[in-house]
Formats: sequence, structure tokens, C-alpha cells
Amino acid sequence: MNTDEIVRKIRENFEGEINIQAREVGVKKVKNETIFVRIKREDFKRFVRFLFEIEEFPHFSIISSTDLGEEVELIYHFSVGFGEFNGEKMISLGIKLPKSDLKIETITDLIPGALISEREIHEMVGVEFIGLKDTRHMFLPENWPEGKYPWRRDETFPEDMLNKLYETWKEGDKNE
Repeated sequence: MNTDEIVRKIRENFEGEINIQAREVGVKKVKNETIFVRIKREDFKRFVRFLFEIEEFPHFSIISSTDLGEEVELIYHFSVGFGEFNGEKMISLGIKLPKSDLKIETITDLIPGALISEREIHEMVGVEFIGLKDTRHMFLPENWPEGKYPWRRDETFPEDMLNKLYETWKEGDKNE
């Protein structure tokens, strides 16, 4: 399916902002296109299901996040058309969440490989993924203070907390 067909299908099914970024890549200057879609949170899970209509097994890459002040934007990076000559298309799906309500549905029931990315964003940004069963820490120590998220712009850490964290990491290195 080409980019125009994908964009047409998205527009038929969803309200939101759609932008296409095209660039030439590689020695042969092959045209590479990324479709950026920004939708409302309530359409999020339906959009991920919609990707399975475009391709039987859409590829999920990662979730990135940006602290915008009063909101956090999550960008889910997918690709479709892998394996077709010049057919792979990137689809980046953006959803803005107010910091007063950092909740969104998990997609691990549709794409189990999203578990690591969702856990990372939960731990570092404070987003609650509704339905995510495993919310253990992956990067921060277990004694990390509840409600402190290192990737948030509004986060500040007292010096004694940073020193304690450094000592915890230093002790962990000695035990390995």
C-alpha cells in the first residue's frame, strides 16, 4: 500500500492532524516517507487496531515522549510494508496527555513487544498504562522515590537524593 492510500484510509477513519515527511536516503537516494499522525486519546486504541487492517503484522519500534510543560506527548513509532521493495512506511502516532491525567490504554494485548517501552515511559515519565500488568522498575533502583520521574522537565531532585542514588549505584557495582 502506498503512502497516499494509507493517508486516505486514515482520513476516512480518524479525525486529526496528518503530515508526511519525505527524504532521500542512501547512495541511490531512495525516497523514504514517514507519516506523522496526531489524534485524540480516545481514538488511540482504535488506531492501533486499524494498523492491523493496513498490514497483518505492523511493526512496533518504540514509544518516545516529550514534556511540553502542561502536557506530555507520546509518539508511538510503527512501520508497515516491511519486505516490499521501497515499500516500508513509517507511521508515527502522537497523542498528547495532560499532566493532570497521564493515562492511556496499554497496547500489550495487541503488540506484546510494547511491554518494555511502556514500562520505560511509566518509570521515567509517570504515564499510567491502563491494563499494563508489569510495572516493575527497569532502570531506576527499587528504592527510587514514588512520584519522581527523571525525564520530566518539572522534576527537581534535592542534592541528598542524588547523592543517595549515586551511593546505591556505586554499591551495586561492587556486588557485580
